[in-house]
Order: sequence, then C-alpha cells, then structure tokens
Amino acid sequence: MGREAAGEAEYLGQTGAVKALLESDVLILRGALRARIPRGDLAGWRADGAVLHLLAGGVPLMLWLGEAEAAAWVRTLDKPAPTLAGKLGLAPGLAVHLMGPAPPTLREAMAEVVEVQVAEAALILAVLDGAEALATTLALAPGCPIWTLHRKGPAADPGESAVRAAFRGMGWRDTKSCAVDAEWSATRYHPPKPG
Repeated sequence: MGREAAGEAEYLGQTGAVKALLESDVLILRGALRARIPRGDLAGWRADGAVLHLLAGGVPLMLWLGEAEAAAWVRTLDKPAPTLAGKLGLAPGLAVHLMGPAPPTLREAMAEVVEVQVAEAALILAVLDGAEALATTLALAPGCPIWTLHRKGPAADPGESAVRAAFRGMGWRDTKSCAVDAEWSATRYHPPKPG
C-alpha cells in the first residue's frame, strides 16, 4: 500500500509537523505527534483541498498534505488492504513446504495452498524461531524462493540482520519483506543463479 508524506496534523487535541506513513496494516505518525493507528480503525476519509480528513478509531484526524497528495491518499485508502496471503504470493493450489510451527496468521494465510515436501515445493515458508532453525533452513539449498519468518524486535533470535547476513553470505538475494503480524516479519529470498 505504502504512502508517505510530510505535513501538519491535528489529532487528539494536538497539532504539529508530522511524517505520515500508510502501510498495509497501520497508519504511523512520527514527529510532533506520534501514533500507530491500525488500518482497520480508519474510516470516513475524504480530501478537502489540501487536507485529508479521516476518523482514527472514531476520533477526527486531519492531515495537511497538499492537494495532490491528499487526493492520492484517498485513492490509496479506497483500495482494499492486501491480505497476508496476497503479500506472500500464496495463491490457491500453490505447492508450499512449511518449516516450523506457523503463527496463526500465517496458518490462516495458507488456507488454500497445498503443503508438500521440500523437493516438490514451489515456495518454502521457514519459521525461524531460534538459530538452529536458521541453520536448518540454510542447509536445504532448494531451487525455489524461501520466505523466512523471524520475530520482530531487538531480542529476536535470529534477528532480521542475522538472517539477511546468513542468506546473503550464501549468495541468496532478498527481494521483498512484509509484516506478518505484530510479532513476526517475513523476508523473501531467491536462490543464487546457477553458474
């Protein structure tokens, strides 16, 4: 979804300069006003010239973004938010191999895929809950992409930077990332090109 803009905001009786980021699941305000508003809590959006008006959990929020940007935000908000299955490319019937216990949000996103063994997989979903899970995933060396799921935050083991360093060190390239839920993030890696 991803829109980003700088401007002024008025929210919860406060006003100030902000950087507003609209992600697929959350609106983030940084700067003089700070907030994380779930995408599902946003309603009633409309542009009035340079001002984007919306309700955030039933509370009025105004963002002065400029006329073109306010109109662009309305168009973006009008589009349905992508599902986790869509973000991960989990099409009905896709042959997927799951490694590790899936968080409930991932299990739900996998509802229409076909779970198969590694050798038959078009895509691998590797839940990395510990350094051993990362080592096991790296040892696979399949010829298909791998989505790695790792916990968020500084205490994550392995963390995002450790996962990226390990995969890149083996010639894999990261091509996409997304939030899975409040606790998990995912990054897609493609195997090294032959030769």
